[in-house]
Amino acid sequence: MVYRIILFLLIVVVIIISFLLKYFFLANNTDDFKKVTIVTKDGFSIIGNYYYQPNSKFAGILVHMRPATKESWHRFALALKQEGFSVLAIDLRGHGESKLSPKGSVSYEDFNEEEEKLSINDIEAASVFLEKEGFFKDKQFYIGASIGANLGFQFLSENPSLKAAILFSPGINYRGIALERFKKDNLNKKILVISALDDQQAIEGSRLLKSWYSNVEYWEYSSGGHGTQLLENNQELAGKIINWLRTVMVE
Repeated sequence: MVYRIILFLLIVVVIIISFLLKYFFLANNTDDFKKVTIVTKDGFSIIGNYYYQPNSKFAGILVHMRPATKESWHRFALALKQEGFSVLAIDLRGHGESKLSPKGSVSYEDFNEEEEKLSINDIEAASVFLEKEGFFKDKQFYIGASIGANLGFQFLSENPSLKAAILFSPGINYRGIALERFKKDNLNKKILVISALDDQQAIEGSRLLKSWYSNVEYWEYSSGGHGTQLLENNQELAGKIINWLRTVMVE
């Protein structure tokens, strides 16, 4: 009787260990992406999922909304990779796995607006990483949601050689990152703005950009929510974005 109990317990332990090993393997050794660590100029360690596509000519930076993480882009990143683009999805400082700073572990929940603004350093570091991979600024594009959209407008304004920026649900001012501060001429053909009527803050920011740039591509949905929720709630949107990217990147 004791023997049977011991045998049963051993079988249970083996099953549990096998499950954990399988989970760990799938989570950390996927063929879909490679996990990378990038250090910013102010010493933060930014963790990214790098979806490298061999022989790709262009690469993008994907930046999540607050309080999401890089994983919110996973399905879309796979679609971009399948279409021939390499992409790097990052956790902004204080989010997800990007908690390590020169002062120790940090959380975005503790950031004031001035500290939040420094997230632009994370995007600059991501861009430098892609340059080292052979994708110079004129071969890069940017996709961001919510605060990631505002940071993207700033990044495009400060790096006009960037090929394109896709902004999901930009706001007039997110956490001190105000669109007005980064308004420049000759950016309109590089920008795609996407928002929904059930997201008033984003509608205001999106329409402000449209008022500045008459030729900006602006897709306004009747519904769909905020940021990356637009991708989840509008099934055709990913394909439309990829088609737009194909056109813009080759110009």
